[in-house]
Amino acid sequence: MGLFNKIIVLLMVVLFVASWEAPCAISDTNNKEGEGFILPTTKTHVIVYNFLDESLNFTIHCKSKDDDLGPHVIDPYGHYSWEFKVNVWGTTLFFCSVSWRDGCGVYDLYKARRDEGRCNECEWHVTKDSLDGYNDFHWSDIYYNWDKPPCVIKM
Repeated sequence: MGLFNKIIVLLMVVLFVASWEAPCAISDTNNKEGEGFILPTTKTHVIVYNFLDESLNFTIHCKSKDDDLGPHVIDPYGHYSWEFKVNVWGTTLFFCSVSWRDGCGVYDLYKARRDEGRCNECEWHVTKDSLDGYNDFHWSDIYYNWDKPPCVIKM
């Protein structure tokens, strides 16, 4: 194969890889089917627990560039979770609006540049004081304080 043909093949491979997108996120409550991914990677799992108290729900609505996971009301001591594969560029971002009776806000619950070495099982606790992120060692290392209602959340 001549040098010109090798360059053409290399350019085609680069264009093919550059056109990849991360597959759909799969929420445990929306029953979407994910797509396959050609490069072998592990799935990341995000889980958000309700630790407010026995009588308080919260609402969560998560999105990425490609996926809208929809709004979900989480009962006391319940949880919401989804899983996905990080895109090949390491730019995957899931941001979520979280609101309950006394607090609200929009927060980055998965940000590849922050979380790829931090957690593969990314856990969040919704408490009366804050939204707390836990790494794979089960250490709380991210804290988001609540904005006070009334909230204007634009997603």
